[in-house]
Amino acid sequence: MHMVLPSLTLGFLGAGWYSRMMRSSMIDVLRQDFIRTARAKGLKRWQVLFGHALPNALLPIIAMIGIDIGLFMSGIVVVESVFGWPGIGQLAWQAIQRVDIPIIMGVTLVSAFAIVVGNFLADLIAPLIDPRIKLR
Repeated sequence: MHMVLPSLTLGFLGAGWYSRMMRSSMIDVLRQDFIRTARAKGLKRWQVLFGHALPNALLPIIAMIGIDIGLFMSGIVVVESVFGWPGIGQLAWQAIQRVDIPIIMGVTLVSAFAIVVGNFLADLIAPLIDPRIKLR
């Protein structure tokens, strides 16, 4: 229960951006020929939306989430400060105030590693959603 507000705070950080981009991506996908073909075959509206349009619209969103891991890491600093949680964000802020270079470098390295792992996971998830994407 103690994680509800911090989780919501981090979730709201990108919710508006992702919902706007999802809407734009969905509009683009719904205008494509394969959607028109699926409708012409007589598929139900929910089958067209969830079976054909949604997986194709999710691809750019997944890529953006992988890239935005760094943004979420910077949001952790604020969330930990507001809720008084000791963590990597608070450690980084205290190290910056004390000019503790080794800790700053360590936090930067861990954050960079999280960004790389986030991008890697986004690249691994994309072929699961769209079978046209192949891993070599």
